[in-house]
Amino acid sequence: MKYNGKKYELIYVESSRLSCTLQKEKDDEIKLWRETNDGMYWVLKSSGPDKGEFGIIGMQVAGRIIRLNILIRDMENVHRYYHLYEAEIPVQQSDPSIVTNFVRTLLILRNILIVNMSLLLNAPPVRSKRNKNSSNVDSE
Repeated sequence: MKYNGKKYELIYVESSRLSCTLQKEKDDEIKLWRETNDGMYWVLKSSGPDKGEFGIIGMQVAGRIIRLNILIRDMENVHRYYHLYEAEIPVQQSDPSIVTNFVRTLLILRNILIVNMSLLLNAPPVRSKRNKNSSNVDSE
């Protein structure tokens, strides 16, 4: 998302082939957590969304499974990484329940992105603490 000349990365994705090893899944999961953590740092540096409401999404596609995770900064400024949802990806004709679950996952993703964009658009700007007292000069 681009707003006021700044670009915000709201979602990070790691994907693999239809057949991948468990080690590749674990490595991608760690890499995704690091990327979302870096993304949260940059958002908080340039904008001040409310604690506990704004989150960076991590989406992992591993084999035929899609996993949605989210990184949120809680009220104590601790970053928490949650697993939200997972679904099988219907890569061929599938049972209707698999397709329904996959569509539900995509709708959850869409709703989170809409809320996050709204939170960024309405967040107060971050002010630099360094420049607050620089204009006060003692005169004798």
